[in-house]
Amino acid sequence: MKLRKTAAFVTSLSFIAAVSLSACGHDPLTDDAVEEVIVPDAPEITTEAEPTEAPTSATEPVTEKDEPAEGDTFTIVGWNPEDAPILIANWLGIDADDFIDSEKPYRSPAGADIRFVCFNTGGYDAPDYYDRMFNSGDDIDVYLCEPDWALRFLNDDSRSLPLSRLDVTSGDIADMYPYTVEQCRDINGVLKALAWDASPGCFMYRTDLADQYLGVKTPDEMQSLVSDWGHFADTAERVAKESEKKTALADSLNGMWNAYSCGRSAPYVSGGTLELSDEIKDFADMAKKLWDCGGVTHNGQWTDDWYTAGTDGSCMGYFVPSWGFEERSFAMGISGGDMSGKWAVCNGPQAYYWGGTMLAVNPESDNMTDSRDLIRASVFDTGNLRKYASQASYLPNNMSLVEELTAECFTFSDEVSSNISGQIYYANLDSNARAIDLSGKITEYDADISAAVVNAIENIYLRDGADWNETMGFIKDDLSSACPGLDIR
Repeated sequence: MKLRKTAAFVTSLSFIAAVSLSACGHDPLTDDAVEEVIVPDAPEITTEAEPTEAPTSATEPVTEKDEPAEGDTFTIVGWNPEDAPILIANWLGIDADDFIDSEKPYRSPAGADIRFVCFNTGGYDAPDYYDRMFNSGDDIDVYLCEPDWALRFLNDDSRSLPLSRLDVTSGDIADMYPYTVEQCRDINGVLKALAWDASPGCFMYRTDLADQYLGVKTPDEMQSLVSDWGHFADTAERVAKESEKKTALADSLNGMWNAYSCGRSAPYVSGGTLELSDEIKDFADMAKKLWDCGGVTHNGQWTDDWYTAGTDGSCMGYFVPSWGFEERSFAMGISGGDMSGKWAVCNGPQAYYWGGTMLAVNPESDNMTDSRDLIRASVFDTGNLRKYASQASYLPNNMSLVEELTAECFTFSDEVSSNISGQIYYANLDSNARAIDLSGKITEYDADISAAVVNAIENIYLRDGADWNETMGFIKDDLSSACPGLDIR
């Protein structure tokens, strides 16, 4: 059973379930329905060995225990019921399915009761829940965060621990993709988190449509036609013309922007002042050309039309992150039916990422041994990283391991492999992940700025037909509300 995005996972796992306010009207921090999870002794963990089978005692209920060396409870906080439980199970050296299905208690190697707090919400909503936990003084040891909002916590020394305090060295992170390390540093360059996965993207396209409208037979031929944004725009116009506007090359404006924005040459904010370069206008003009000619669909991401565009022939290609290769987890409709084997992968016009998750530690944690060991088992243990690659379709954040997996023709599943005719897509993801350059370009405002820009381009510039000055005014007004601390001139 693949563990990610599985409904059964949500219902069978025994953990503290903090239900979303918007979903059920409960306060996740005070709801009396929260359950405690007790975790029995687990085998000792090293940071280099392959995961080992847990001894029988690891799955037996705990009736008596020695006094833990540190805090009684080790609390991990996240917003979904998928990532953290897999990491915990791999850390304990037990089978993740057994951990999910078992109602028996488990305990950390240091002797603390393991408590997982899950808010069952989208990642975008998680920071507000985290704020409430920190402000209330609730127990937090390790928490998951996303690149879009990680700096909200990494820039706060009262909420994120420098990982040098847990003996993490430059040698430890040398094999990680550099862009992921940049995302884990605070504004002063201090390493405050670590990612066990990477989320680079590539361009996936329908091979039959590429042959029909472009005469393309191989991924290399396709790559030559979309190798940069100039070639991509020309090819999109050609597809629209040859198909008489029946087929667009690109899945959505947001899909294009996800990739394009990763190639920015400078940060969006400098010295606390918003500085949007001419690159934003360049994208808007390219988008308008493709919007008008039919080179990009008018579908919004995650809409019904976007979900079916790949199968009904109205869209030839999608910008797909590493997690999009999981069965049915992305919108391409590539799984099963007569679509199997009709897709292929190339790098696309821009090295980019979409998503990602990292682990950070609360400086007030009273379980530093467990915090250190969970992080080391999750992000440095190549055995666990290899195992995780088969449990979720993210790319392991270890370049040497990815080289090994690529040489082994690794695929997340047989179904994924059949969708792309056995193509070794790890090679494309690895190539793009290595090429992403975020050095000096990350600010705490990036997610809000990116959302404001693409929203204004689509709705004001393209749909409403406003001029660029009016569009920029809309962007600045939007950001004045979303980012009150930002100097917007």
